[in-house]
Amino acid sequence: FPVSVSKSVRKPHYMTLTEQKKIGFHAPDYLRNAIVILTEMGLRPFKELMPMKKSHVDLENSVVHIPDSKTPNGIGDMPMTMVAREAFAAQIDATPNSEYMFPSPCKKAKNPYITTLRKVWARTLEQAAVSYFPIYHLRHTFATRLSAGGVADHFVTQMLRQGDSQVFK
Repeated sequence: FPVSVSKSVRKPHYMTLTEQKKIGFHAPDYLRNAIVILTEMGLRPFKELMPMKKSHVDLENSVVHIPDSKTPNGIGDMPMTMVAREAFAAQIDATPNSEYMFPSPCKKAKNPYITTLRKVWARTLEQAAVSYFPIYHLRHTFATRLSAGGVADHFVTQMLRQGDSQVFK
């Protein structure tokens, strides 16, 4: 007999503007810049943003080149908002001696860029008195804000650079 199995699906957290202000107040500068960029552009934090090189950021034309992504649709150029542009500019200014946007603070690190934000993210959420949610959920916040602003689902899916439009549902 077929048995119906209920899969527990964790609902993504959609960060409110109030939460974003609280988190931003307690976050170190580099994390604050990352939060702004992730919520304004919907980048994948560890596949696209953290390993990003400064040479991939064109502030003059407000465009970011994404050379490597989870899906083929994710590779290419992406426009940035003015708020994201300011965060990129601040991060570039904060890291003058590195080719990476988010260089690793540890000189003996395996990778030349930050590969995890787990501890600093959890500590910042705790200090801001915001319940824990994974930083990846900022991608959901980006999509939710677009939808709330009246952007059609088809375009939101394209802006998320998804390989399959069903993922958005």
